Amino acid sequence: MKRAIIGGFISLIGSIWTLAVIIFANNYPIDGWSTPPGKLLMQITESNLTVWFGVSIAMVVLGIVLMAIEYFKKDN
Repeated sequence: MKRAIIGGFISLIGSIWTLAVIIFANNYPIDGWSTPPGKLLMQITESNLTVWFGVSIAMVVLGIVLMAIEYFKKDN
């Protein structure tokens, strides 16, 4: 049960960081972008937030994995 709570907090913190990166990058003006990466990913790249975006997405995934492991764990 403790790991599920820790996973929930890690996932929550990661999603808040992801939202902060997206909001900050959305205010960054760019001249143009190409279709495959898209406007948001170009804004994140040009504002040098790719490391923080990657860390925040990794935290969300880590939290979900911890919660899933705890959910499917069989107790004796």
